[in-house]
Amino acid sequence: MSNTFNEPECPFCLRNIFYQINSKRILTDINIRIERSGITGIVGPSGSGKSTLLRLLNKLVSPSEGRILLEGQDYNTIPVRELRKRIGLVQQRPYLFPGTVRYNLQYGPKIWEVTHSEETLVDLLTRVALQKEFLDRDVDGLSGGEQQRVSLARSLANKPSVLLLDEPTSSLDIVSEEIIENTVKDLARDGTKIIIVTHSLEQTRRLTDHLLFLKEGRLIETVPTASFFEKYNEEEIRGFFKAKTKEDSL
Repeated sequence: MSNTFNEPECPFCLRNIFYQINSKRILTDINIRIERSGITGIVGPSGSGKSTLLRLLNKLVSPSEGRILLEGQDYNTIPVRELRKRIGLVQQRPYLFPGTVRYNLQYGPKIWEVTHSEETLVDLLTRVALQKEFLDRDVDGLSGGEQQRVSLARSLANKPSVLLLDEPTSSLDIVSEEIIENTVKDLARDGTKIIIVTHSLEQTRRLTDHLLFLKEGRLIETVPTASFFEKYNEEEIRGFFKAKTKEDSL
C-alpha cells in the first residue's frame, strides 16, 4: 500500500476524506491507497473511527469532504445498488431476511435477474462449512455462528470483488470463528480483496497482511502486519486492541 495516486487505475483509494456528525469530527484527512491483493486490517484504539471508515467504503455513510475511488471510478458515479454488489459487507451481528437460508442466498442475485443453480447454492454453503440440508431451514432456528456463516455466504452469492468484515467473529464460538477465518483466507487466495476491522490481536496476527492504523480519527500509518508488531511494544499494541466500547461504534 502507498498514499500516492499516480496510477491511472486506483484499486481502492480514499483521497482527503473528512467525516463528521454535526460538529463532531470522526475522520480527518484520510488518504489511503489499498492494493488488490491480501487481507487489510483496520486497527486502532477504541473510538478511532474504524467502523466509520468501513461504512464509508460500503457507502452506508458518505464523506463530508473528499473522494473515494474503486478501480479508478468515483463512488459518486456508481449507483448504490451496483456498488453494494461489488463490495460485500458482513457485520458483527448478522442480519438475515425472514425465511429460509435458500431465500437469503437467492435474494441478492435475483435483484440482478440471476438465478443460482442448486449446485451453486450448495457450493456457497460448503464454503462456510454448512451442509446442503441447511438450504431449507428457517434462519430463526439457526445458532449465532450458523447465522453468521449464512450471512457470509449471502455476501458471496453476489460475487463481490471486495469483502468488508466488521468484527465478524467477535461473538462467535471457537469453531465458527475458525471456519470463517479459513473461508476468508481462501477468498483472499482466490483474488477477493478483504478489509477487516478487528479488536483481536491474535486474529490480526493470523489473518492480515497489511494494517491501516487509526488513532483519534487520523491515519497514523499504513504498514505490513509483521512490521507493525516489530515497531510497537507489547503494552502499546494491547492498548490498540482493547475491548470495544460504546464510543467505538463510530
